[in-house]
Amino acid sequence: MTTSFSDRGAARRDALLAVARELLVEDGFDQFVLRRVAAKAGMKLGNLQYYFATRDDLLEAVIRAEFEHDLAAVRRATTIDGLTASARALVRNWTTGAGAVFGTMSLLAYHHERFRLLNHEIYEAFYRELGVLIRRVTPGLSDQETRMRARLITSVLDGVAMQIHAGAKSRTELVTRAATLVTTIATDPA
Repeated sequence: MTTSFSDRGAARRDALLAVARELLVEDGFDQFVLRRVAAKAGMKLGNLQYYFATRDDLLEAVIRAEFEHDLAAVRRATTIDGLTASARALVRNWTTGAGAVFGTMSLLAYHHERFRLLNHEIYEAFYRELGVLIRRVTPGLSDQETRMRARLITSVLDGVAMQIHAGAKSRTELVTRAATLVTTIATDPA
């Protein structure tokens, strides 16, 4: 269902997404209920449901908003240095609040078709955007090679974020080496 909101309604919706994201990150999925979001936002449940009819609708909107933030980081990168900076920014984001958001999506993807499709959609869009950047820094690659590199870069970044969440002591070194590896993957003439 697509709803068109006024500027004021869109601003309210964005504010609700920020509150919902904060609750998801701080309290986890089990505590992520519409009633708590509405209370934290200072509104009645029915008013919240005008914007998001169900918890899944709200959760999907939070995930999509987080993903758009990440896509913007990739789109800003136009050079090798930009790719390195983007890799660092993504890992930093994924090891803070976004890790909880995307972790929730990944968990739900195992059990709910809606989130399985969303997970697939997000990864495919991420691969496409990385592919644009890879082609910019290493022209002449085949579509298959570009996609493989995008998947490898995503795997490296996901893995570093998971290692940091697991308590890796050398966070800075991991991020630095991952950024170097991402650059190598993108630019290797292979």
